[in-house]
Parts: sequence; structure tokens; C-alpha cells
Amino acid sequence: YAPWCPFCQAMEAEFEKVAEDLASTGVTVAKYRGDQDREFVAKEFNVEAFPTINVLTKANGAVKYDSEVRDKDSILNFFNEQVELAAAAA
Repeated sequence: YAPWCPFCQAMEAEFEKVAEDLASTGVTVAKYRGDQDREFVAKEFNVEAFPTINVLTKANGAVKYDSEVRDKDSILNFFNEQVELAAAAA
């Protein structure tokens, strides 16, 4: 996430909707200000550009959302797929 990034700004409302939908599940939805520590986010989370969405699980680590479709339902579908894959791997 970078506050100056127009693509980050454009997806902000959808990201907030994702956070609202997952709030009661115990899942943490967070924005990380990656522009302030680019080397760290590149190394640890494979961030090459902004915005980058990752799902972090114990089983699979950081898995990047590679679609440019950034609406609530698409992001939630990706999240649910990753949760299922992590559960199967555990």
C-alpha cells in the first residue's frame, strides 16, 4: 500500500468492504505502508508494485493475488480459495 498511489486509492473502498466482511471471522485484514520499506516487502512478500494483495497463511506463507480485478467479491473469492488450500495442506 502506498497512499500516493492512484491504484491503491481506487481500491480503498473495496478493501474496506473486505475488512468489514471478514471482521467477525477472526481474520486480520491490514494495510501495510510498503512504500516506506520497499526492500522488506519485496523480500518477504514479493511486492513489486502497488497495490499488492497477499493472503498470509501458516501453511502457504504469502500468496499474491495476481488479478487486476479488485472488487470485494473477487478478493473474497481469492481469500476463500487460499483458506481452503491452506486447510488441505495442514
